Amino acid sequence: MRRTDVLLIFLEVRWLAHTQEQKKNKSRASRPTEKPREAVDLSPFITNLDGNVYGVTNLPEEFVAVLFAWVSRSPKSFKELLREALEKGHVEVDGRTLDLKPLSERAAQFHEKWTVNYGHSSVAEHAVAHVGIEKVSRLASAELELSNEFLSITEYSQRYQQPKRGDWYNPIPKDDPRHERFELLMNECYDAFEQLIEGVYNHLKDKDKDALLPASLSESTKRDVALRKLAFEDARYVLPLAMFTNLGMTANGRAWRDGIVKLYNSDFAEVHQLADNLKQEISKILPTLLKHAEPSEYMAKSKARIKHRFTTEYFPDFPEVSYVGLQKAPSERHAMVNIIAQVLVQEQGLRFREALARARTMSESYLVESIQDLLWEMGTHDVPPEMFKQVDYQAELLISEASWHQLLRHNRKTNFVFSRPSANLGITVPPRIQEAGLEDIVYEVAEKAKALYDILELGYREYCVLNCHRRRIVAHFNLWEAYHLINLRTSEQAQWDIRETFESLYQQLLEVHPTLISLAKRR
Repeated sequence: MRRTDVLLIFLEVRWLAHTQEQKKNKSRASRPTEKPREAVDLSPFITNLDGNVYGVTNLPEEFVAVLFAWVSRSPKSFKELLREALEKGHVEVDGRTLDLKPLSERAAQFHEKWTVNYGHSSVAEHAVAHVGIEKVSRLASAELELSNEFLSITEYSQRYQQPKRGDWYNPIPKDDPRHERFELLMNECYDAFEQLIEGVYNHLKDKDKDALLPASLSESTKRDVALRKLAFEDARYVLPLAMFTNLGMTANGRAWRDGIVKLYNSDFAEVHQLADNLKQEISKILPTLLKHAEPSEYMAKSKARIKHRFTTEYFPDFPEVSYVGLQKAPSERHAMVNIIAQVLVQEQGLRFREALARARTMSESYLVESIQDLLWEMGTHDVPPEMFKQVDYQAELLISEASWHQLLRHNRKTNFVFSRPSANLGITVPPRIQEAGLEDIVYEVAEKAKALYDILELGYREYCVLNCHRRRIVAHFNLWEAYHLINLRTSEQAQWDIRETFESLYQQLLEVHPTLISLAKRR
């Protein structure tokens, strides 16, 4: 091709491009002028508009879960995705109020597809519901608290608040003659409760009479209130599990769903009703995420098979004392080798097999010094190294219902297997009641409770069990958790019953692991 031909072709292409650009410009000029889109104000929903760390607020809980799910599949930030949702009209702003219904509807569609149908349950963990629960029995509250380890719980405390007469749950239908007998027992328990309060209070007051004469009247009043508190703290041991309690609870959608499923497989009608009420009220906050919170056929049938195979309740030949027994623990050298091997993986990047081989060649003194370095300068609010979570223990406990309720309420990292509430494993009598010479009141009301317990069937009789009755528990926990519980429960502020339990456990751990457990007590 000649040079002049190439030049002609080039000029023709340039002319066509110029013509097309002119046509586009005319087309744009003929369109109506578009108003620029106003920037969406994120301030009602984001606590920090400029920073990379910010709180999220004023959005439907299920939609928060959706937005976080989008972040996991998009290079855009939470703020960008939220802005797009607002710009597309999913929230209507009238200047003062926000209509969040469109967001909730969009979230419901998302959860219906991915969380409910496809089982992507982790998304549900970003949606949270706070629930107040009133007037449920302490028996039902224990089942609720044990239904899922991710529930956050604050409960009415019988240590600090004196329950009222009549505040109890009667599981027996009113047309059943045993209903009135149950009411009679409850009133007898409350009579004993009031007797013990006055008896123990007067005993403590007489014993502490010199301390009740301080310089100021206000100090005397405070001392008097403190003594009365100690009195009803011990007197509550004669109250039954039927007594009402109140709880404030917080959990994510997944924990609520899994917990409610477990409640539906309870042996108690009250707990089934509680599950229904929880599902109904939480669904007002998380309308989609509890769709499959239904009774589990597997759980129900498995439980029935086990009951059929093991139906006989244990009756001891003699009353047992409270018991704490460490059943399983590795040798201290084995535990220290395992911990130091993990340190080598962390610090040197070794394969665990190689790290374990190296740790096994270390002398006893070197291992001890290394553990002491890990614990050096640990304070009251410090936690032990993560490697301590790899050292496991198993213990058997025979403790009062009062102590058990404290243990399960304040502990989420120990795995429990426990017997049903029973009147056949003896009782715990508080020392102050014994010092006051009032233990006969406890034994008498415990015998009355057992008499009714023996004639009632499963699902009713457990409500007759008193706080003083004992329960058998097998606990599985690790060294990290041992530090947490022993530090908390052996302090002077801890209630005497649970303090004795953990003091005993600490002494047994000290015998087998003197180096590892050395700083577990209140530091």
